[in-house]
Amino acid sequence: MTILFSTGSEPGSPRGQPAWGGGSDWVSIHGAVELVRPITRSLPLPVLTSSLRSSAPRNDSLRSQPLSTDAQFDDPYSDFRNARYSNAGLLNERDEIKLGTQLHREVTKKFNLTDAGLDRTERIGQRCAKASLRPGMLYKFHVIQSRQINAFSLPGGHIYVTTALLRLANENELASVLAHEVGHIVARHSLKTLKASQEYDDIAKQLGELTGVAGDVARDLGVGLGRMIGAGFLTVHSRDEEREADFLGVRTMPRAGFDPQGMITMFQKLQRIEAEDSSLLGSLFSDHPDAGERIENTRYEIARMKRR
Repeated sequence: MTILFSTGSEPGSPRGQPAWGGGSDWVSIHGAVELVRPITRSLPLPVLTSSLRSSAPRNDSLRSQPLSTDAQFDDPYSDFRNARYSNAGLLNERDEIKLGTQLHREVTKKFNLTDAGLDRTERIGQRCAKASLRPGMLYKFHVIQSRQINAFSLPGGHIYVTTALLRLANENELASVLAHEVGHIVARHSLKTLKASQEYDDIAKQLGELTGVAGDVARDLGVGLGRMIGAGFLTVHSRDEEREADFLGVRTMPRAGFDPQGMITMFQKLQRIEAEDSSLLGSLFSDHPDAGERIENTRYEIARMKRR
């Protein structure tokens, strides 16, 4: 989610939920700000703005999925319309939640969490979560005190935004960021990143043995996960993952009762800030598509939803 919204492999089990496709009944409608990349230079937050530019390769795993029958050459989201999502081939949901709990503990050690703006974030975020393709997950929203405009998500339903982002965004714009971050959790992007890492087997084994927050297993796991948080490892996404989170986010917004135009105005605000003082957007910008591209993609999807 992942700046508009900010950090894929197997398409998932057929038992997973399908993404909204050409047959959607929606009549109204992110690059969101994945704004959040690392908050400091030493420990950068997953930056929303990082989604503003990038040239990472497309996710080849998605090409194996069938395309929508009405997919067109100029459809920026054709790869995602028939995607199905589940934990198949990844950590199971129980261990994903354990992982999220441990990762959140590491986040609290490195960043200053605050209650300022939390009620607003929780209210808007839960509406987006319930309208998403993974409504059964227990989502927890958090606010980080920071002058940088940022937002990111972690496995197990944890989503973080900065106070600077809250000051910048109106209701619909904040919803676009949160819906984008929910999209990363729906698509299990961080779990897929972890699966491809050298540390996966050790972490999966430790999670299986974990019975509490104390003891040698919890301590060793915390050390490894702390390094991952510090490096932004699980909050950095490919360009295709950012596009997918944008797609899932913009499709979620109208169902949650928000105006999807808020995603466009959020991207436009981030563009202006990047031109005026890019330091406010954080340092992780290399993994997001160009903001102009994201704006055009979002406009395309809004128009498509209105036609159906």
